[in-house]
Amino acid sequence: MTRSENKRSAFTLIGMILLTFLGQVLALYKSHFTAVTFGATNYMDAYNYALNIASFVFAFITTGITTVIVPAYVKKKPADAVNTFITVIFGVTFLVVLLVFAGRIPIITLLTKKDTVFVETTGNFLFIAFLIQAITAFLAVTTAYFQCINHYVIPKAVVLISNLMVTVVLLLGWVKDIRMYLFLLMAGAFMNLLLDLFIAIRLGFRYKPTLQLKMPEFIDMMYIFIPTLISSGVYRIHTFVDTTIAAGLSEGQLTILSYSTQVMSLVNGIIVGNLTVYAYPKIVARLSKEDHQQYFWDYTVLFHAVVCILFACFVTGGKEALSFLFSGGKFTAEDTNILYLCTVIYFFGQQFNIIRDLIYRYFYANGNTKTTLQNSVMVSVTNIILSLILVRFIGLYGIVLGTILSSFISLSRITMQFHKQYVIQLSILSILKEYGKNIIAFIVAIGCVWLLQPYLQMQHTFILMMVKVMITLAVYVVMILLMKTRVRKMKL
Repeated sequence: MTRSENKRSAFTLIGMILLTFLGQVLALYKSHFTAVTFGATNYMDAYNYALNIASFVFAFITTGITTVIVPAYVKKKPADAVNTFITVIFGVTFLVVLLVFAGRIPIITLLTKKDTVFVETTGNFLFIAFLIQAITAFLAVTTAYFQCINHYVIPKAVVLISNLMVTVVLLLGWVKDIRMYLFLLMAGAFMNLLLDLFIAIRLGFRYKPTLQLKMPEFIDMMYIFIPTLISSGVYRIHTFVDTTIAAGLSEGQLTILSYSTQVMSLVNGIIVGNLTVYAYPKIVARLSKEDHQQYFWDYTVLFHAVVCILFACFVTGGKEALSFLFSGGKFTAEDTNILYLCTVIYFFGQQFNIIRDLIYRYFYANGNTKTTLQNSVMVSVTNIILSLILVRFIGLYGIVLGTILSSFISLSRITMQFHKQYVIQLSILSILKEYGKNIIAFIVAIGCVWLLQPYLQMQHTFILMMVKVMITLAVYVVMILLMKTRVRKMKL
């Protein structure tokens, strides 16, 4: 890659991250609005459980679609095969949604064992939640198309515009209850879809319902998709089980867990998601090169470093950030403390998840989804067992800790499978050494802020947070330079 190409790639990635950051800041205001206006109550638990049911159903296909369609577009597979794939997947999903919606009351009753008010409230929210998630799922198709024509920034800009519209309406004070809020979210989702489709079509995207079920290319896509579907589905099952366990805890615990996962989704959307989205097509294209493994493992070290610095910043400044965003109104200081501790535990596990997700994409790029499926099944079962055991001893924290322990097991197992099937061509010790340097850097950065804590007495929460984050960033960068990590020399 030439220097100009590397600069262009860097600017593209920075643009993606910046636009996602702005979009997620606006999305955070929505969370602030619900926290302050509605608090952590049974009513909000019902709202969040409805969103989790809808997300659970549609998340089965979202990850799988991107995984299959990106290589299909990159390798220029026939349009009829791609259109057939999209038609079949969304057709089946639509039937599943109809069945779930028709049986929503007995399903929710069976899963939660909650009172009739909670069950009926959740059921009432479910229709709009399904509609919003359906739009999000279809946007995975256009996003994959944008990625393959090197227009990474467009979908991020569209999300920013739709979130801006929702935020303006909230600021005007027109939303008075949760039902109005859901309708506003639905309007924002439709705006996102229309803008996205308009731009994609202008750039050459075409789709028409097609059922060429005997096409070899379609059959190949399904062979890749089905294990990915099950793999993603199993992961979503244990996530949904965690949500269901939290619904059985005291009032507001599910809402706090939902806010914690929402904060992590923000981080994943801004940084982790953009990094993996950016890297996947490049991993696919690089497989034919002799140095592709060096290229791949360099990416894992770089992305691990990014997650580590984000974790350090959250540990030092996250409590102030969450207080600024959520505290006030009906969301108490105690709720904020629980939210902070849950999010710190979740955040710590992201360093395992980013490496694992990249290794998964290496398998996907090689057309191997069977191994990732087996790994996901084993780890998801482990996660469910750990959450069920730990929740008995430490409540909500047990659910979060179970997820992190299973993430580490997942990374360990898939790394061993990588070495078994493809052979790690670099020194494993040298790779671990680079990860270790990143970890040392964030430990030192957190330690320095902790030592300076007595001297950082400021009344304004936001300013205190920014000072802590700036010190953390400075110390982390200095440590990276002093330890001469590979991050300094990597090219995008």
